[in-house]
Amino acid sequence: MTALTWHSPAPITCQPWCAAGDGHPNQRYREDQCCYGIQQRVGLLSEPMEVVGNGSTEQQYLNTYVMQPADDTTPRIFIGYNDAPGRPATPTEAQRFADAILALVEGLEG
Repeated sequence: MTALTWHSPAPITCQPWCAAGDGHPNQRYREDQCCYGIQQRVGLLSEPMEVVGNGSTEQQYLNTYVMQPADDTTPRIFIGYNDAPGRPATPTEAQRFADAILALVEGLEG
């Protein structure tokens, strides 16, 4: 019986902001070779604690980080909520979203 061998694609050149910075050599597929920046979290302190899989609790949060898949030419800004699937936005879209949030906050403070 012949065993199948899975070869990883060649390492990529990571972006300067990539938290791993190693070229992601152990990923099985090219699409998994993605640079990720350091995650920024904002705790939602007015939301109830969330029960996680092991029965412990965790504060709910919004999160964001920079990401760029190996074959993409521009980075994306990931916008998420807890561990649910979020969405990547272009830098222009993320800037428009940030501006919209700031306008809402300034409208409340006005």
